[in-house]
Amino acid sequence: MFKNILTLLCVSVLGSVVQAADPVGFSSGNQFKATPIEGQVHVTCEGFNGGGAATFTCRDVVLDPASYDYFVGPRDARAVRYELRNLREDGSTRTKEDNYDGSRGRSAAGINLWISTLFQKPLLAAGKNKISYAIYGENNREPLSQGDVTINVARNSSRVCPTTHYNSADVNDCNSQYSVCQRYFQQFNNCR
Repeated sequence: MFKNILTLLCVSVLGSVVQAADPVGFSSGNQFKATPIEGQVHVTCEGFNGGGAATFTCRDVVLDPASYDYFVGPRDARAVRYELRNLREDGSTRTKEDNYDGSRGRSAAGINLWISTLFQKPLLAAGKNKISYAIYGENNREPLSQGDVTINVARNSSRVCPTTHYNSADVNDCNSQYSVCQRYFQQFNNCR
């Protein structure tokens, strides 16, 4: 009977330790959806630099629930830096590293997961993303913690924003689809 009680106590303690482990991934979770969005904008431009009109069909693919998010990992007050290496389903890789707030168990700042511009490259891609992570202390070459986590980005059905009209005092708005479409999607909260 003593042996059974000891075994039960060990299983109970080990179960508590396993349950206390912090989940690893992103604060929004590890399942994302790539959602195509689109809509039409009519722009009338009249101002100091001329006039004109244009109609733009705006299209984008947004990441739901978030395009920027915190990487969440183990809590360790000694941790000051993280490194993420993503092997994407298409075979490409992307690496991100930055400051880590060990007392909170997360990256110090949000990470660009999806936005691609001339100066920004996203961590994730559509499909399965196998991320190897390492958490480092100050002046420490050996990781305090490391492991792997899989993040899935599934294709979602598209959303359509209502057609709208803008008046502008700048003729450049009738020639710049990019800035008009950014304003449009922001106004309609990415067609939600």
